[in-house]
Amino acid sequence: MANWRDELIEAVKTKVEREAEEAEKQKLRVREALTSAESALKLGAEALSFAADRVKEKGRDVSLEVSEHSAKFHLGPAGAQMSLVADLDPTTAIIKVSYLDAKAREFDFARDRHIAAADVEEYLGRRVVELIRAAQKATPW
Repeated sequence: MANWRDELIEAVKTKVEREAEEAEKQKLRVREALTSAESALKLGAEALSFAADRVKEKGRDVSLEVSEHSAKFHLGPAGAQMSLVADLDPTTAIIKVSYLDAKAREFDFARDRHIAAADVEEYLGRRVVELIRAAQKATPW
């Protein structure tokens, strides 16, 4: 429990001082969360790679682009591609997953400490299955 001196020091802080402290805490949270987010993106990229390999076995047009902070899965010919994209913003430790025309899903590792890397992998895996089913429905193979 804080004594009265500590409480006084806290009570007299200016708004700028409080905001600076909060910004520093946020930077620390992001730094800590970034390793989890990076491993989640890596697992997600492995899931997309597995899917790309299975689709290639069937002779379909598929491409996978993986970089340090992004994984992009494209299915179909150049003019009519269906896409699943996962982007990691290293300044916020947020992974945004864009799937077809749906609203992007965000995984905020700095704010939501309960998110696991496996959650992102599972989400990407489920979305790629839906994408492949949609492609099958549009042009069966």
